[in-house]
Amino acid sequence: MNLINPLIDKDDKLQETAENLMNKHREDIRKKAEIMLGKTETDIARMSTEVIQKLLFEFQVHQIELELQNEELNRAHRELSISRDRYAQLFNLSPLGYLTLNIKGSILNANLAAATLLGCSKEKLINRKLGEFINPADQNIFYFFLRDLTTKQSDQTLEARIINADKLSSDIECHASVRYNEYNKPEIWLTMNDITERNKAKATIVALNAQLEEKILAQTQDLTVANTQLKCNIDELNYSKQQIREREARLNSIFNASVEGIITIDTAGTIISANAAIKSIFDYFPDELIGQSISKLMPIPEKKQFPNFKNFLQSQIPEFISQVREVEGLRKDGSVVPLDLSVAEFTMDEERYFTGVIRDVSSRKLQAKLDKDHLEALAHVTRLGLMGEMASGIAHEVNQPLAAISSYTQACVNLISAGTLDLRQLTKILEKTHNEAIRAGQIIHRMREFVKSRKIYRSKVYVNALVKDAVSLCSSDFKQSNIKVQYELAKKLPLINVDKVQIEQVILNLLRNSIEAFKDLPPSLERKLTIRTYLNDNDYVEVAVKDNGKGIAESERSKVLTPFFTTKTSGMGMGLSISRSIVEAHQGVLYFNTRQKKGSTFYFTLPPAQNAESNDDE
Repeated sequence: MNLINPLIDKDDKLQETAENLMNKHREDIRKKAEIMLGKTETDIARMSTEVIQKLLFEFQVHQIELELQNEELNRAHRELSISRDRYAQLFNLSPLGYLTLNIKGSILNANLAAATLLGCSKEKLINRKLGEFINPADQNIFYFFLRDLTTKQSDQTLEARIINADKLSSDIECHASVRYNEYNKPEIWLTMNDITERNKAKATIVALNAQLEEKILAQTQDLTVANTQLKCNIDELNYSKQQIREREARLNSIFNASVEGIITIDTAGTIISANAAIKSIFDYFPDELIGQSISKLMPIPEKKQFPNFKNFLQSQIPEFISQVREVEGLRKDGSVVPLDLSVAEFTMDEERYFTGVIRDVSSRKLQAKLDKDHLEALAHVTRLGLMGEMASGIAHEVNQPLAAISSYTQACVNLISAGTLDLRQLTKILEKTHNEAIRAGQIIHRMREFVKSRKIYRSKVYVNALVKDAVSLCSSDFKQSNIKVQYELAKKLPLINVDKVQIEQVILNLLRNSIEAFKDLPPSLERKLTIRTYLNDNDYVEVAVKDNGKGIAESERSKVLTPFFTTKTSGMGMGLSISRSIVEAHQGVLYFNTRQKKGSTFYFTLPPAQNAESNDDE
């Protein structure tokens, strides 16, 4: 590696050697002269004139040689000084930074460019480690750079980031090699080049190249697409008739093989095409329908509702586009069939057409009805089970008005037998008897309505009323088990459109579960049951039944809402499962939270009835 610093050091050494040689030469001449002069007193007298002249001549020649050598040495000294100054100037003015480091990485010498790059004067750099200026993120690669230099003894190159004394960051490129000085000690000769701008330019070039490549790629893709499209257009022009025939054959095979009915009509409602599946839905062959009005497949009430069929198409068809709607169709024999209908609109030869995909959902409707009947049957069984569990409490509720009736009638008999008949008092006693009879009848009527097998009938009700009715059926159980019932019923809740008996059954199931949860509690512990109603974040009416019982074991939590799972010795394990099915049939959700020894909370949600108003006095 061609470094200026070592050359300057070499120039200084040559100059020093030349000066030493001149001084030694002068000393040698002086010694010879002194010796010769010391011998002159004796020798000169004895010497002949010829010898003396010869000696003088030799002295003169020798003196001239010395003077010439002295001039040569002075000239060499001047040249060396000029060369040293020139190289020193080149060393300091070089745009490259030059550093001499010891084997441990400490700076021994530096030029002006290196000092400027590191943000310090040359004097302050001496004995500082170069690693102090290396970015912390690049310390590892700098360490391996120094290690490879000292171990491999070969030239090494490094790109790293430095942070100078002014906290400014730069990118540098270093080239280094190990050399031995005049004392045979290894030194690291290192050049530093600031490549910050080069890296920025490189990054800019890379970004520009990437943009150029993207643009070229996009243009290439566009050209490829255009070329492909051109080839396709040529192929279509060359083979258009054949493709049209193949496409029509393929579409017709799909069209007629579809299990769903497909009918295409124009804006006037005239049937343009129909597939073979129409026969299984409407009992018409496709040929019987083509050219006929679509109203032929509509029930009579819909025809009367839209006497102007074109207006019907313009107002109703857009509602069917891109969605599935339930409608009714008219069979050939006059019977009505439930259908799912979705419509797509397309334009051909500047004329609008509508294609309807029709699915016969009779079997689905029948299955849904069977599912509802099955759910009602299961719900009826669980209601009977609930009544069985509540039998003793209900018997107690009915026994109270019957006992009162018996007492009141005995009082009436006593009054009549005493012979002092007070009609006003007798009337009051008979009114009380009448009220207790009505009360007993209401309890029995409510039980009979709750347990009898019935069809599902939905009506708009307030959930708070259902909660209070359900609690009243369990009131005797609450008294017997010393359970404190607390209401947190929100006001202004919207109406819900539900089968009130089924939702009441869900609430009863949750109440009965809470009563069961209290059985294992110590007698000293307060039994508290909280019933809460509110409107949740999704604007659904939500009911929560919370108890402070023993909670549900972690091993049982995943099974609680599944059929046939129960912790009761005589339970069927269907209560919560049926409750979940009932809630889901009403588009709601049933879920729970529980903590061991802290109790459980069961929640269920119900959507508000459409256009429902809230009631402040609920």
